Amino acid sequence: MKGVGAWGAGALGLVGVVALGTASLAPVGDDGDRSTVAGYRSSVTTPAQPYPAESLGTVVISRDVFRVTRRAADVAYDPVRLAQVALQPPAPKPVLVLTGIVWGAEPQAVVEGWPGVEGPRVVRAGDVVSGLKVKRIDGTRVTVVGMDTTWVLQVREPWKN
Repeated sequence: MKGVGAWGAGALGLVGVVALGTASLAPVGDDGDRSTVAGYRSSVTTPAQPYPAESLGTVVISRDVFRVTRRAADVAYDPVRLAQVALQPPAPKPVLVLTGIVWGAEPQAVVEGWPGVEGPRVVRAGDVVSGLKVKRIDGTRVTVVGMDTTWVLQVREPWKN
């Protein structure tokens, strides 16, 4: 069985070498083009003048064929501006401090350090202050989410230092 596979591969290689030799030694056509073999004329004719390829570029640009909305982007691409934005340091994350929790039917928390808010603010679960959302108020801690960060605040107890 192995011998048949080796003979088949050898025969296939020999046929390839013969085809390559025949193609390279074939007579050249009248116009000097090796793709046109002497005595054989192709039915394909070349156009009299080349197709204006720049018209395709105009169509692609005018219709934005590679965009889903088929319209130009809202913001122009500017690599210099992108480099400047990348070099700017990210906005600092606020330092939130939980000063107390008022427990009852609807728990409330007193939190300091909200961006743009001076002093402490009383918040409930679900409140949004300066883009930061109070997710949960437990007996000893408050969970705040926003700015790609999750804060788990615990009541500040300065006497336990």
